[in-house]
Amino acid sequence: MRFAIDTVDDSGNDRIYIGTPLDVTDNTLRLRLREGEVKLEIRKIIDWFQIDRSENGEKVELFPR
Repeated sequence: MRFAIDTVDDSGNDRIYIGTPLDVTDNTLRLRLREGEVKLEIRKIIDWFQIDRSENGEKVELFPR
């Protein structure tokens, strides 16, 4: 399941990542991109939305409860 995740850096610049969430640890989201992986600080994520539908067609949470 891919998500588009909008982040902001310390200078106030936005950056959008598109990838599959792998796990959340120590306030960091690890995201698999097309070419590699990235770790994003959760506090810097300002918005996200699901790109793909799940196998049963339902929406999925980026941060499961």
